[in-house]
Amino acid sequence: MKPNCEVIALVLDEPATAGNASFLDCTGAHRLIREADGSVSLEPVESQADFDRAAKDTGCFRRGRAIRDPQTLEIIGYEMEQVGAELAVVSR
Repeated sequence: MKPNCEVIALVLDEPATAGNASFLDCTGAHRLIREADGSVSLEPVESQADFDRAAKDTGCFRRGRAIRDPQTLEIIGYEMEQVGAELAVVSR
């Protein structure tokens, strides 16, 4: 992670995305980062220790219900559902 960045939240991958890979191959979690210039990006969590450190200071989220355009009913996004860090470990 770059200096002068802030971890906003941990975002959990969908279970199908995470698969059965080992933790080092695919953690199933990404950090939502706010850069010093205000831009936002996602970075993979690279270790269990890294996940545990970030989970203490941020919220942990997974994809929630679909948000649909009221006229076309097209999915335009998803709600983010907060989960406890202890549940996140089970979902990976």
